Amino acid sequence: MEKRYQIQLSNYAKEDINCIYNYIKQDSIYYAIKTKNEIKNRILELMYMPYLGKRLESFDILQFRELIYKSYRIIYSVNLNKVYIRRILHSARFLSLNLIKN
Repeated sequence: MEKRYQIQLSNYAKEDINCIYNYIKQDSIYYAIKTKNEIKNRILELMYMPYLGKRLESFDILQFRELIYKSYRIIYSVNLNKVYIRRILHSARFLSLNLIKN
């Protein structure tokens, strides 16, 4: 049987998803719902493949990884049997350690 990891979203990640949804909803409720669902589905892939994303090598701390969905970066870390989603950020946004460490 394949190992299954627990997915946990930080409060920041939950807020990020809501902000993405609300921003897209201004133009299209259909695409807002679609994007929100596809981001969640992308995150669920980590349940069985937690190392699917690449390491965030821009920082010296190698525990952070990123999974890409279109123009969004899903920043997460893996610890034992848990995948902790820290942030979901647009790729055009400047990525700092303070943004993901909280």
